[in-house]
Formats: sequence, C-alpha cells, structure tokens
Amino acid sequence: MEPRTNTAVAPADGTLSGFGTSFPETAKARLHALRAALQTVRIRVLATVLAFLAVGLFVAGTTTLALGLRELNSRVSEDLLHQSSRLQEIVDQGTSDGRPYASLDDLFTVFLRGVTPGRYESVMATIAGGNTFLPAGAQARTLGHPQVLETVLAMPMNGSTALRDVNVDGRTVRLAVTPVSLDGNPPQGLLVAGNEIGQQREQMVASFGTFAAVSVAILLLAGGVGYAVTGRLYVPIRRLRQATETTTFEDVSSRVSVPPGDDDVSQLATDFNRMLDRLEAGIEDQRQFVDDASHELRTPLTIIGGHLQLLQPSDALEVAETRVLLLEEVDRMQSLVNELLLLARSGRPDFIRPDWVDADSFLEAAMERVRVLGERHWQIEQLPGGWFQADRGRLTQAIEQLAANAVQSTEPGDIISIGAAWSAVETGPSGDRHHGPTIEIWVADTGCGISAADQERIFDRFARAGVSRGSEGSGLGLPIVKAIAEAHGGSVRLSSRVNVGSRFVLVLPSGTSWLAS
Repeated sequence: MEPRTNTAVAPADGTLSGFGTSFPETAKARLHALRAALQTVRIRVLATVLAFLAVGLFVAGTTTLALGLRELNSRVSEDLLHQSSRLQEIVDQGTSDGRPYASLDDLFTVFLRGVTPGRYESVMATIAGGNTFLPAGAQARTLGHPQVLETVLAMPMNGSTALRDVNVDGRTVRLAVTPVSLDGNPPQGLLVAGNEIGQQREQMVASFGTFAAVSVAILLLAGGVGYAVTGRLYVPIRRLRQATETTTFEDVSSRVSVPPGDDDVSQLATDFNRMLDRLEAGIEDQRQFVDDASHELRTPLTIIGGHLQLLQPSDALEVAETRVLLLEEVDRMQSLVNELLLLARSGRPDFIRPDWVDADSFLEAAMERVRVLGERHWQIEQLPGGWFQADRGRLTQAIEQLAANAVQSTEPGDIISIGAAWSAVETGPSGDRHHGPTIEIWVADTGCGISAADQERIFDRFARAGVSRGSEGSGLGLPIVKAIAEAHGGSVRLSSRVNVGSRFVLVLPSGTSWLAS
C-alpha cells in the first residue's frame, strides 16, 4: 500500500482552501472602505480647510522671506556706502588745525580710529604699492585675504564706489570699494568695506525652515483639533444618515438627538425630526382612515350582501323593497366615506382657505341654513359685530353639524340658539395662550344633554353619546367639528348637563381681527 500524501492545491480563483475570501478581495474591500472614509463630508471639509491653511502659510512665509532678503540687500548696501560717505566727511573737515591731509596714511589712520565694525562688517584701507590699514578692533572677516586683495585690485574704478559680491572661504561677502586720492591726483589708495551678507541670508533661510517646521506642526495640530471638532459637529449628520437608513414606511419612529446650540447642524436635526413627525402623523392618519373605513363599511356591505343573497328575483314587491333598502345603505356608505375623507384631509395645509368674514352676516346666513333641519325654536342669541379671518365653507359645515346634533338631542318646542362673542385672551388646546381678540361661536340647545362620562369621549371617532332622542349617526360629526376648529388654530369646548341642555363653543383665534366700533 502506497503512502498517502496531503498536497495543498491553490484554487484557480485565488482563494485559500477553507477560507471564503481571497487576499485580493480583502485588500479591495479595505481599499474601498478607506476610499469611502476619505470621501466623507467631514474629511473633505477638513482637507479643504487644511489645504487653504497650508497655502496661506506657504505664501506668508515665502513673501516674508523674499521681502526680508530684499530689505537685507538694501540695508547692507546702504551700510557699506555709508563708510565712503564718512571718509568723504573726514576729508572735507581736514586735520585738527583745519589744513587738508597731506598723505593717505594720515587720512586712513584718522578714519580707522573712528570705525567700530558691526557684527557682520569689516573695513580695510590700502595704498597702492604701500601699507594696508585695518581697524584695531575685531572684525567679522580679515579683508587682507589674498583673494580679496586680488578681487579688489581687479575691479575697474571709474571714480565712484563699486559694489560686488565675492566668495571668500565658501561664504558670500559683499564688498564696497572706493578709490581715494588727495589734491586731485589720480587715485592712490582704496577704501574697502565688507559685509557678511551670505551668512545673514543663511540665517534668514534657516528662520524660514523654522517657520516651515512650525507651520507643519500647526497644520498637524489644526488637523487634529479640526478632526475632533468636526466629528462633534457631524455627529447629528451621521445620526441623520443612520435614521434615514432605518426609516421605512412601516417604521418612522426613528429620531435624531438634537445637540445643544442654535447652529445649522442643530437646526437640520430639528427640521428632520419635525419632518418625521409630519410623516408619522400622515401615515397614522392614513392607517386610521383605512381602519375606520374597513370597520364602518363592513356592516353596510354585509347588509347589502345578505339582502342580495336572499333576494327572490321573481317577487316584484321584494325586489322593490330590497332596492330601496340597498339604496339607503349605499347613501349611508357614501356619506360615511365622505366624512372619513374629510377627516383624512383635515391635516393638510390647504384644508382651509381663510378669508375675511363678517360675523353678523355669517351667523344670519347660518341660521337660514340650519333652521330647516327640524321643527325647533331657532334663535340668534347674540351678534358680535366685526370681521374675522376664517374659511366660511368649513366653518358653516361645523355649525351645520352642531345644529344637526342639537336637533337629534331635542324635541319639537325645544330651543336651539346660535351666537358669537369676542374674547380678549383664550387658552388653546396645547396650553398656549392666544393674545389678541378671539371669537367664540356657539350652538346651544335645551335638549337631553350629555353625561359627564360621555363628554370625555364625545369628540373621539365613532363615539356616540349614551343619551340621545334622535337616530344614531356615524359618530364622525363632532370629530369633524374638532378638526375644523383645530385647522383654524382654535379649539372646541363643551358644557352640558343631562336633561338641561348642551352648549358647544368654537374658539377661533382671529389674529388681526377688525372689531366693529
């Protein structure tokens, strides 16, 4: 029996046996994740700011360096020319007894006694074929260097000071060479002033390097601080993105925590939460509409289906009776659907279209419309006068609904009254107070009243009062009245006593009302 060997064979796709992911795929995934991280708003904003900061620092540094070098050149040249000017002043003054100098030796000796070279300055005087004079103090450089002398002697002289940069021992030195003569004779001597301009340039360039190092440190510090600060600022945006990823039609309960402050990011989080509130309210209204419609339409559909199943087509009388019953159920279904649609639309911004309404003419027109609802003692209790802003059609619909409820709760001979009055301040449904004039419009009756227990739920959908002398409605009338009042920014309140009567009051904040004088 031959021995069995285990040989690992690399798959053709580049993966390792026993592992589901290849190394190239892992590298691609990491590269994709890194690229996605670098393309975030946080990184792009931070990179843009740092880029502008780096460019600004570079421009500031190079501009400062260029201006400094320019100023250095100008200052060094002026300092060197000052030596020749000072020598000319000594010549013009003459000796101590006022006579002109007889020899260059005496002139240079007097001149060099008053010379105090600066840190980078050097001075030398030389006579053709004669002595070389140096100041007694220390100098930045000994100008008696053969290279300097050779350069000085080779420079063409035209009677004025000549400036030239020379390289001495690897350093740049600027020389100012002035020919000197006495009694109008040809130049017999030279005044040489030097300045270590190269060393000063190197120091300025070195300072620029220090500035560059500090700038890099500032950029790194700014990047770290900016990364931390932008991280805190963009937390709501990250949460906003997470909330949008988890928000679905079935679940809009996600909210973004709003950071303290009143900046744009905080306002964005607030607006997003408000948008979700509106979406959640709209979805809830839609679900409520579907639930209400399916609940309330089930009974009339069952009645219609049952009668159709039991209908005998050969019996003409039964067909006629069934037809009347079915038409009544269809009308009731149509009315119910219209009321449900009205409630579903009550939260839309265009549900009401306010306009100026004359309070007195509105009440008089409403009385003419509702008095035909039943044989009752109808009366206008109070006319307030003035104008207010409201949707006349919607408000008339609310008054008609309250009047219809009043007819159901009364008997012939009972009193049903409508009226209105102005009120200075009123508290809204959410506890806020409406400052300025508000108008209260009421419908009151002397009917059976509503019990205290029913008053707490009378404005709920499909709720019906336990005491009523009329036929039961859909249970949507008072919710519609409440929706109309709240769409106007107002409220509706009820005061009622059993066997005494009820009083429904619409409180509408009119804003810029015009009260009659």
